[in-house]
Amino acid sequence: MLADVHCHLDFPDFEKDLDSVIERAKKAGVVAIITAGLNPETNRKALEIAGRFPIVKAALGIYPQYAAEMSEEAVEKEIAFIKKQKPFAISEIGLDGTYPDMEKQKEVFRQMIALAKELKIPLVVHSRKAEKEVFEVLVSMNAGKVVVHCFNGKLSLAKEMQAAGFFFSIPAIVSHATQFKELVKAINSTHLLTETDAPFLSAVKGEKNEPASVKQTAAEIASIKGVSAEEMEKMIFSNYQKLFMK
Repeated sequence: MLADVHCHLDFPDFEKDLDSVIERAKKAGVVAIITAGLNPETNRKALEIAGRFPIVKAALGIYPQYAAEMSEEAVEKEIAFIKKQKPFAISEIGLDGTYPDMEKQKEVFRQMIALAKELKIPLVVHSRKAEKEVFEVLVSMNAGKVVVHCFNGKLSLAKEMQAAGFFFSIPAIVSHATQFKELVKAINSTHLLTETDAPFLSAVKGEKNEPASVKQTAAEIASIKGVSAEEMEKMIFSNYQKLFMK
């Protein structure tokens, strides 16, 4: 059994073939797909898709870009909405150094962490060009269950995150991206998960990514770790269960 812990099924790329995408995922052995919202509009789309497909779980959040852009009133209103929905996870949240107003990003990030703690659900965290800052905020808030999505920081920091109990979701581009191969080598199998970030980060440049590709990702992780694909799939799914099902 397999899980895609982070994707965006609400994107226009899937409007015409979402049913087929879900069927291909099932045939690949995927039993759970977590689709993440980014803002009020996409949070509602994530809920709608999860309502249509039992295999899909909705994760709701405020992405760093929108955290910087939204008014305090809009943020408060969306957090209240998310709390009422009781989502499967809080995502996609975090910090991003490519967007302005890091202090406002941090303020919203802290609010989302507090919400996840209150609801007792995992966080799936974005940390592009702000990995150290993300770690500091998570530790200062004593965050509970944390998945670091698509981590691209220093391996020394990744090991600190692992020591703090965080998990790492590995995308399909591990097949050719050196930084993710090195991350897989550095992190214990007990702290690894599979994601797609679909429709992005396909193993084949120029192609649309989709949840079924976690099958190949798990096989690539197994190859790097020197174990069978079956053994690695069992380990990764066990990690998923520990994090999301307890």
